[in-house]
Amino acid sequence: MVATAVSGLGQALGTVAAGRLADSPAVRLVVVFAACVVGGALLDTLGRTVWATVVDRAEGRLRVDLLDAVMHQPLAALTEQAVGEILDRVDDDTHELGALLRQNAWGLIRLMLGGLPLLVVAGLTWWPAWLLLPVAAAGVLLAIRPLLAELSDRKVIEEIAWTDHAAAMEEGVAARDDLRTSLGQAFLVRRCAELSATVHARFHEVVVLEARISRRAGFLLHALLAAAAVAGVALVVGGAESTATLVTLFLVTTTFVGQIDQVARQIPDLQAGVGALIRLRALLETEPEPVGGRPLPGGVLGIELRDLHFAYTEGSFALRQVDLVVPPGTTCALVGRSGSGKSTLASLISRAVEPERGTVLLGEVDVLDLDLQQLRAAVGVVTQRTEILAGTLAENIALFTDLAPGRVQAAVDELGLTDWVVGLPGGLDTLLGPSGTSLSAGEEQLVAFARLLVRDVSVVVLDEATARMDPVTEARVVAASQRLLAGRTGLLVAHRLTTTARADHVAVLEAGRVVQHGPRAVVAREPGPFRRLLEASDQTPARPGEATPTGHGSAVGTVRRTGTAPPSPEVEAGPGLARGTWHALRIHPAWGLTSAALFLVAAMCSAYGAVTGWLWGHLVVQLQDGGRPWLLLAGLVGSLLVSPLLLAEAIARYPRWWISVMLRVRAAVLLGQTRQHRLDPTPPGEVVARAMDADRFARYGDRWVDFVVGLSIVVATGVAGASALAGGVLLAVMVGSAAVSAVGSPVAGRSAAAASAARARFGRSLVSTLDSVRTVKLAAATPQVHAHLRRVDYGRIDAAVR
Repeated sequence: MVATAVSGLGQALGTVAAGRLADSPAVRLVVVFAACVVGGALLDTLGRTVWATVVDRAEGRLRVDLLDAVMHQPLAALTEQAVGEILDRVDDDTHELGALLRQNAWGLIRLMLGGLPLLVVAGLTWWPAWLLLPVAAAGVLLAIRPLLAELSDRKVIEEIAWTDHAAAMEEGVAARDDLRTSLGQAFLVRRCAELSATVHARFHEVVVLEARISRRAGFLLHALLAAAAVAGVALVVGGAESTATLVTLFLVTTTFVGQIDQVARQIPDLQAGVGALIRLRALLETEPEPVGGRPLPGGVLGIELRDLHFAYTEGSFALRQVDLVVPPGTTCALVGRSGSGKSTLASLISRAVEPERGTVLLGEVDVLDLDLQQLRAAVGVVTQRTEILAGTLAENIALFTDLAPGRVQAAVDELGLTDWVVGLPGGLDTLLGPSGTSLSAGEEQLVAFARLLVRDVSVVVLDEATARMDPVTEARVVAASQRLLAGRTGLLVAHRLTTTARADHVAVLEAGRVVQHGPRAVVAREPGPFRRLLEASDQTPARPGEATPTGHGSAVGTVRRTGTAPPSPEVEAGPGLARGTWHALRIHPAWGLTSAALFLVAAMCSAYGAVTGWLWGHLVVQLQDGGRPWLLLAGLVGSLLVSPLLLAEAIARYPRWWISVMLRVRAAVLLGQTRQHRLDPTPPGEVVARAMDADRFARYGDRWVDFVVGLSIVVATGVAGASALAGGVLLAVMVGSAAVSAVGSPVAGRSAAAASAARARFGRSLVSTLDSVRTVKLAAATPQVHAHLRRVDYGRIDAAVR
């Protein structure tokens, strides 16, 4: 802030030095003018750099808060949201908000800190400026204010379209294997193309409003500048003021108008930032899960259900009048046809869904009165499908909890899985997930059992953990589960009736009611629902002396492929960056090349342009010679007034090219990820995060447009001034800037690459967590996984601020 304030003061003093220099050239004034301009630019750069660092860290802190809000949502609400939508909110919205703060908010800060010295200099130079400049700024605000509310609404609608596109892309990449198998790429591409068309339509509505805002603000401000030029020339011709006063007044007004115009053109972007902020606040204000409550009773806990009724919001009763007692240390199997309510009943124990008060008790305490984290820490749940997070085997077992050394290995040994772990490529350090080693269904369940053992749960809920396994693997997993259930209370949701063999009691459910309950051996012999289920599945009780297979001696897990892996597919290098940029600009000439031409002409005619400068210079010379340059003044006024109109037309076109490039990159990534060829197993979250980083390519094209426009201005300045010196000075500035960029480009390139890679890692970890959020929350591992995501994000912040 201090550097920016001093920079603004230097700019204001520079206009005074320039005015006196035009009236009476002197070496001392040149030195003062150079010191003001160069020193102000250096201080401004320093302030911008420090500000960007502060914003990067604030952006990271915002992501941490958003992660906290996301991870603490109720499980039912969280599982209803698309993973791509949450990724878009946490990653892309914060990135957009950070970019707006780095650029647009910085412009507002510069205006507030630098505008006051300019106003003071203008007022001291010509007293009506005390009134005219603030009135002009207020007039611009009043002119564009009616459009801001509509723009804000349009931006929200546009962001919804972007979110839908991001969600569809993430879902498509996640389902790429199924799409290849079912030849469904065409459907996905068509769907994303339709969503892209919606993005274009919504964005077009936004840029039309942005162009109107730019046109109104720019025309009013340049009209003020033209009026200042006319008034100044009239005063000099009438002998009331000197040319030094005229030059100072024009430069001060030009700088003031330039700053106000820049801020006015950034207001639409600020509105976009406000829209993103509204969406982020909505996410931050999401109702979290309840915290606090009674501590869990000690010892082995029993389960009791009292007149339990439960119905989902969109359906009829799933459970009704359920009374069931599972004594501590025993195991009860829930059996029944699909849809009878078995899994729903199991979900109520861990409060994956909320029961009615007084209907579900654990250790003789209502589960609604217990602390939710303690409840889920004590109740271990293993479902038919175990979710694997992006991380090592040890991290997956511990769910990123900082455990004592050897705790994970001890759990592996206790479950009899030591040989299986040794057979993995890296043992406990084997990387799992989409970018690592894949596990079979049986191996995934072994990981789930180990998770429960390291937590030392009191209650084990197995929701048919062997439903997807072959008999041999099932036998080994059953053996591991028996070790896990020893000394603990168990609830088994049994689709395969063989699972009930290790249960002490059986409860049969039909249409949400318990129709039979008792010791397994008793209900299997007595006529009734359970006996009929056994007979239907041809699993009548074994005769005395008849043994059941245990699977001992068979291998745990699958046989690992050994030898040299097949080579990765060769990826074409593609065109160079400059060629790719030129190709991108020609994709939509009406948006790309035409906009570049409009920017060039608008820059030539702007307050700092070559045409305006040539007219102004000759006008001042004629005034100093005692002439009346009314024709030059008319040309100057026309140049100033046409510039904002051309700029507004460019603004209506150019952003659409930018968006087109970003969507094309995403479409290319989607095509490459879903077409029929072998790919490296890159996680979907990383793929989507890298695709979202496509704005770097569009930004690079933007820099090329700026460079070409700047070079054209240099040539035009030299030709218009009929002097190689004028163009040479500007060319020297451009060459110097290019040299600095060339020297810093390796560092900047490495920093950009590191930031992009860090963003991809964060996307991979976040998507992996969201895909496994049910496991994370039911394991009471939300704080630990949240801390892991923060660590990943800190690496992203460090890469950004370097």
